[in-house]
Amino acid sequence: MVNKVYEVTPSKEEKKGSKHNQILMSIVVCMPILAYGTAMGWISPNKALLMGESSPSDAPLSEEDVSWMASIMFIFAPIAVFIYGVAADKFGRKNALLCASLPISLGWAIKLICTHPIALIGARALIGFGSGGGFVVCPLYVKEISEDSIRGMTGTFVIFSQTVGNLVVFVLGDLLPFNTVLWILLAIPLVHFCILLRLPETPSYLVKCGRNEDTAKVLGWLRSLPHTDKTISEEVDRLIIEQTTSELKFSPRLLFSDKTAVKAFWVALIVNLTREFCGCIAVLVYASHIFAEAGKDPDTSIALSPNKQSILLAAVQIIGSFLACQLVDRAGRKPLLAVTSVVAGFSMCLLGVWFYLQSVGVLMPGWVPIVALCACIFADASGLQPLPFVIMTEMFNFQLRGTVATLIMAISLGTDFALLKLFAPLNTWIGYHSTFWIFSFICLSNVFYLIFCVPETKMRSLEDIYADLEGKKRKKGEKVVETNHV
Repeated sequence: MVNKVYEVTPSKEEKKGSKHNQILMSIVVCMPILAYGTAMGWISPNKALLMGESSPSDAPLSEEDVSWMASIMFIFAPIAVFIYGVAADKFGRKNALLCASLPISLGWAIKLICTHPIALIGARALIGFGSGGGFVVCPLYVKEISEDSIRGMTGTFVIFSQTVGNLVVFVLGDLLPFNTVLWILLAIPLVHFCILLRLPETPSYLVKCGRNEDTAKVLGWLRSLPHTDKTISEEVDRLIIEQTTSELKFSPRLLFSDKTAVKAFWVALIVNLTREFCGCIAVLVYASHIFAEAGKDPDTSIALSPNKQSILLAAVQIIGSFLACQLVDRAGRKPLLAVTSVVAGFSMCLLGVWFYLQSVGVLMPGWVPIVALCACIFADASGLQPLPFVIMTEMFNFQLRGTVATLIMAISLGTDFALLKLFAPLNTWIGYHSTFWIFSFICLSNVFYLIFCVPETKMRSLEDIYADLEGKKRKKGEKVVETNHV
């Protein structure tokens, strides 16, 4: 499954061009994930309103209604992952991503038209469907337009966009009327659709279609170089070689027929699932509710309202995501992921201790849960959340990348549904403290898995990565181009 591609014409010329177009295009491409972030965080500032006497709906929503609203996105997202995964391979990354914005726009429009619980749940199902497509196509799109030196940074844009969406909706929900917020959130996928119409398809897919001349022009625009430049020609040649040895299609059978690729798949899947079960998604969706629970005792609460504490949480998340953009290509994937897992684990443990002591009548300062949650979300945004996406795309060649992204995202989103649907009942059954201790155990267990089972993928060829998985070492002196970065 791993194809060696030897350099034909080594080049020692100075690097030219610019990365600006790649960065700007990556930001635009990730706007459906921004829309997903706003949708995921929308419940937190609006839960009290929707369940109160002044609810925009005909009658106040029940806890069960809100639970379905929170989780329904993750029922339809896995379905969309398979549909958009096939569409991205068959019709192109650009066309698939354009289609992802349509159900998201329709979902926000329905919320504006009708606020009946069934309508709200249906609207979030549509948003979840479009977001599922965005989550499988955006990482592929961003990877295939980015050059090696910034691939890690642009790969973190996927999750950075989600964190920006969380912050935007927390702030808007606290400051603006209900319908005004919905109009603003509707504009995001519509703007994305209009801008993406003017942007090009990815070079990898253009080569797959036999449009080599267009590939050179797109690469030239992305690298800010003439399309006749020697480095552009060499990059096109590498893409052609990879595609001639890799038939592009959604094929789980092809993936599971190779033992080493299966090992890589399990590594990527476990790393992604650990992030889902670390509890950060539930914390973000139910942030205001958790802070309200923590602030019930006036002797230990602080002056900030639950919504403003949620805004603080989202701001910390933004800082963490920005830090991830800066560190991912310097510190390496594996060390950064291990450190952030430790921080998240101890933060969740501290949060559990705080809730336990509260339940037995021992008072602790009201700033403790805020600090613990902020530390956990910071760790999540700076490593646990973005790095599994980067690792997932770096451990497979072009032939398997779409298949792996589709399968892993479908499974991950399915687990998100289960987590969000069970979070409230689990807290009622075993208490907040036990729930957070379970999350802590998962985070800390992940550290040992990372140390002993996960290979470093930063600036390494597929052959090197797979050699680590097989317990082998590549022979010195072989000069291999990093085909996983194309």
